[in-house]
Amino acid sequence: MTTTPTFVQGDTGPSLLATLHDQTDTTIPLNLSEATEVRFQMRKADDKRYTVNALASIVNAATGRVRYAWGPNDLAVPGDYEVQFEVTFVDGMVQTTATPNLITVRRQ
Repeated sequence: MTTTPTFVQGDTGPSLLATLHDQTDTTIPLNLSEATEVRFQMRKADDKRYTVNALASIVNAATGRVRYAWGPNDLAVPGDYEVQFEVTFVDGMVQTTATPNLITVRRQ
């Protein structure tokens, strides 16, 4: 059983750390050495519009490790959110994480 990460309304820390995995074998980290950008995307679980669609940082390209530093309004509205990462590679290929993850923003 995995626990849904919970953040507090209005906070800007801690940053969100994630390891991205290959879609064909989720035990293999996604090599980001050829990535030109990684975007963090977040939306309410019942909405199709992203409330956050911003650049993330690559922490370790070989191991697929990324970090997203929360913006001042990213966690402004309490609720349940789906989050995912979208990777753009030098050849123009775009790959989005296979399954969105869930996070909760609780009231202050």
